[in-house]
Amino acid sequence: MPNHKASSSNWHDWSTVHHFFKPLEKPLEIYVFIDPTCPSCFRLDRILKRLKLEYGHYFALKHVFSKQRDVRLPENPRISQSGISCEKLWIEEEFAGHITSIAIKAAELQGKKAGYRYFKKIQESLFMKQESVDSLDTLLTCAEKADIDYDEFVRDLQSEGAIKALECDLKITDEMDIQVLPSLVFFNQKMEEEGIKVAGSYPYEIYVQILEEILGFQPKPNPLPSMEDCAKEFQVITTSEISYIYQMEPNEVEHEMKKLMLKRTVEHIPLHSETFWKYV
Repeated sequence: MPNHKASSSNWHDWSTVHHFFKPLEKPLEIYVFIDPTCPSCFRLDRILKRLKLEYGHYFALKHVFSKQRDVRLPENPRISQSGISCEKLWIEEEFAGHITSIAIKAAELQGKKAGYRYFKKIQESLFMKQESVDSLDTLLTCAEKADIDYDEFVRDLQSEGAIKALECDLKITDEMDIQVLPSLVFFNQKMEEEGIKVAGSYPYEIYVQILEEILGFQPKPNPLPSMEDCAKEFQVITTSEISYIYQMEPNEVEHEMKKLMLKRTVEHIPLHSETFWKYV
């Protein structure tokens, strides 16, 4: 079982961190270090979804964005109808490979939920539609679909606030010595103790053991919701994720989800490598 300690006392600018990450009432915080464009980080979602459904009453998730690999920038930056210059967005070489994360941080300036909705739209565009999320057009289209204030997003995308928020994420990543993405760090907010850092992905049972270790007691899981409520909770979910969450065979999941499709509750989105279900 992975059990790497990560001490919050090593974060020499803890006040800066909490300017963006305010403590919540739940006893635990799980910091999720990911690259929003990384497939292995996307696959971690099935673990986080199941963990949230069964044990979400014990923890709050904090997404911290970093970089796993280089992102190819468009060859011909242009001025879009929004009036944003791609050249202006990428003029700072230090952040040249982080445009997707900067956009997510711009959305987060409208609130945590707004940022998360935008983040999921980014993942949908990349992994469902195979679109380039380092494209300004895609970033703006995601903002239109994420139920956020579009004009405010456009302004924030060009602001220092989004850059500073990303700088905070990168600083946390460095100070927590995160070498592998994805990584999770578990903290008990009620105890001044070291956190538990888990680099990479492990079987679901390992994460439940870690919850028990850091809580100091055996956590009680919530019963899983119906598949319809599960689809409503996450808006977009794959057959493999549902199969993982409910421990069912994929063909059984497809059968049950097609019933919901006939009820016009979900939309069926088949791709060459995966089947997505979108709540409507």
